[in-house]
Amino acid sequence: MARVTFYVVNSAAPAALLNAVCHLIAQQFNQRRRIVIFSQDQAQAEAVDELLWQIPAERFIPHNLLGEGPVAGTPVLIGWDQPTAELSKQRNVVFNLRHEVPELTRHIQEIIDFVPADETGKELARERYRHYRQLGMQLATLPAPE
Repeated sequence: MARVTFYVVNSAAPAALLNAVCHLIAQQFNQRRRIVIFSQDQAQAEAVDELLWQIPAERFIPHNLLGEGPVAGTPVLIGWDQPTAELSKQRNVVFNLRHEVPELTRHIQEIIDFVPADETGKELARERYRHYRQLGMQLATLPAPE
């Protein structure tokens, strides 16, 4: 059964969510996890990609946008409008930046989701939380790293 952790982002600044995402990606990467990021759209996927490139070389995280290299070739894969179940194969951690719950394969161990600061985003996160609970997943909520 997958564990779902919601990280609550307290700042409405657009960079706050993406900075938290990159911080958590680094934590998961350091634990040798294979990660797929489901972005809301291509612009968000490219923003995550750009932030990961800005990490200092000694802490580099190998990653690619879907279609820019072999799908299984890097520990971190960033996608946006592709079928989610197919992308989650060979990955054990999902970062969900979408408004809806992604379709997943059974072997996913952990889902990392986010509660944004705006009211619309909070309501969408509540809906995802209820959906995950109906699926019988273990749920936790933590403050997002800054």
